[in-house]
Amino acid sequence: VTNVSVEAQAKTVTLTLSTAVSHGQSVTVAYADPTTGNDANAIQDTAGNDAASFAATAVTNNTPAPPDTTPPQLITTGDTTRPKVSGDQLVLSFSDTGNLDADATHKPAGGAFTVLVNGVANAVTNVSVEAQAKTVTLTLSTAVTHGQSVTVAYADPTTGNDANAIQDAAGNDVASFAATAVTNNTP
Repeated sequence: VTNVSVEAQAKTVTLTLSTAVSHGQSVTVAYADPTTGNDANAIQDTAGNDAASFAATAVTNNTPAPPDTTPPQLITTGDTTRPKVSGDQLVLSFSDTGNLDADATHKPAGGAFTVLVNGVANAVTNVSVEAQAKTVTLTLSTAVTHGQSVTVAYADPTTGNDANAIQDAAGNDVASFAATAVTNNTP
């Protein structure tokens, strides 16, 4: 503690710490009354009554979390999370500490995606974002059939933050990714 300030009307004592507390850290405070009698250098009321000593007491840490600056990442492994297609629905899953931005006015254009089926382009007619599931579903112009080879690529509109891109709720854009294999689950 590098400084102690008392606010009489608010009945508060503010301690300035030598090191700032970070978000998520556990904090406790204890107080030792200097003596059992009234002390000039103690927490006391206007009548001179000292506050009693108290043992380590939990402190609510209201330090805000640092801003999210990490963009979501395409998940390319795992049976349930890697890119997959069934019929005309291609689902991409992303990892991120927060939710994806599901604002319909922010979603990427279908043209930001290149879907190849057996090497032939298959246009994306709709893009939908499920924020909490962290998925982006592409509707393809032509349904994929069983056994066809499928890849998907994505082009982030610019290197900066874009209004229309796959992004998390903090506005961090997913980086462009090259042709990535898609598991074909079409029966």
